[in-house]
Amino acid sequence: MKYKMFVSDFDWTLGHAPDVIEESTVDAIRRYQEKGGIFTVCTGRLFSSIRGILNKYGLKGTVIACQGAIVGDIETGKRLYAHGIEPKLAADTVQMLLDDGHFVMLDCDDVLYFSQRNAYTDAYEKLTSLHGVLLDDVPSFILKTQASTQKIMIMDEADKIPVLAQKYNEKFGGALTANSGAKCLMEIVNPKWNKGVSVEFLAEKFGVKKEEVLAIGDSTNDLSLMGRGFYGVAVGDGSEELRAAADEVTVPFEQKPVEVMLKKYCL
Repeated sequence: MKYKMFVSDFDWTLGHAPDVIEESTVDAIRRYQEKGGIFTVCTGRLFSSIRGILNKYGLKGTVIACQGAIVGDIETGKRLYAHGIEPKLAADTVQMLLDDGHFVMLDCDDVLYFSQRNAYTDAYEKLTSLHGVLLDDVPSFILKTQASTQKIMIMDEADKIPVLAQKYNEKFGGALTANSGAKCLMEIVNPKWNKGVSVEFLAEKFGVKKEEVLAIGDSTNDLSLMGRGFYGVAVGDGSEELRAAADEVTVPFEQKPVEVMLKKYCL
């Protein structure tokens, strides 16, 4: 087995909305785990959303959610760690987005909140199997409750998301990171707790060297998995930026890239 730890993004890498993973891929994962391999899903989804999907397929072990802000056990739900955006910074960022004319979605300690309901929020609930809570004043809620905000989200037309991400990254100056986990979705997170950092945490916990880790993804929120000493793989029809940063570009999503990589290097 070339890689003792295999880390995979979920949407358009391992599976797709609302909760679909190909059975042949699930079988490959189980065979890898039976050989002693550590399989970890590393996603931007909320912890409850991804945990429900993996439980559906009987997959066990740890899962990384909210782009690295939460690491927990699939079966028990126990958190190994949970971090987020400092409340004042989160509240100020939400207010800026609202002032710019956006609606916001918020992940606070695994609960989904909206500043308004619309077609985008309806679609997000359907795709994630989550039910959001509507808030009259999101910034005040964050400050009053001192909520642990794992990520702040906005949704817009797909061609606008890269432009918006660039705009806000310039404004944040490194204090926060804006990226995309789906075509119409921009996610804002604390860069201190990204996917790459969380994988390093788990690799150390399990006694796995960085060069023994394969990490695969498809979008810009997977960039932190590249260039860290892991073997970085990009899905063939993933983002151009991720493909440029990867050590290897594999098959498109429809050809089951996770299964292909497991069979190529681990089974």
